[in-house]
Amino acid sequence: MKRTTKILSIVLLASLSIYILLVAYLNQNHGSKIINGIEVSELLLLHTRNKDIDYCKILSNATNGDEKSIKELLQLEVYDSAGYDHGVVIIDLINLLGETKIINAVKTMDCKHKSAIISYINAGLQYGNNTNLKAFESHKAFPLLHASLECL
Repeated sequence: MKRTTKILSIVLLASLSIYILLVAYLNQNHGSKIINGIEVSELLLLHTRNKDIDYCKILSNATNGDEKSIKELLQLEVYDSAGYDHGVVIIDLINLLGETKIINAVKTMDCKHKSAIISYINAGLQYGNNTNLKAFESHKAFPLLHASLECL
């Protein structure tokens, strides 16, 4: 009986140790990167890397206010689950730079790109963890920017 209890204790301890290591491993941001305070998910990095896009460089320049880079970032076509992450990055960029800076960058964009940006913003609002934003729709969260993105 003592031997069975000892073996069971060892198995339980080993299982607990493996569980703790696994949780610690999963809680780390392995492949994500932080660019000037904005997190870029591993999924988004993989998606853009497969398209030969240096997402981090574009984002870094955009966070420094470079209008060409802001425009380039906003016009990227990011599909599937990575699109939600791209939306979160756009939300963070708007919060960092302000609506006016983004409005200036989107002035000359066509309706197709403007519509896509609205979709990314809405996805980012729903998917992201923006505690300072209570709205989940672009026209409520960023009314000035939304108005500049609408095509009549």
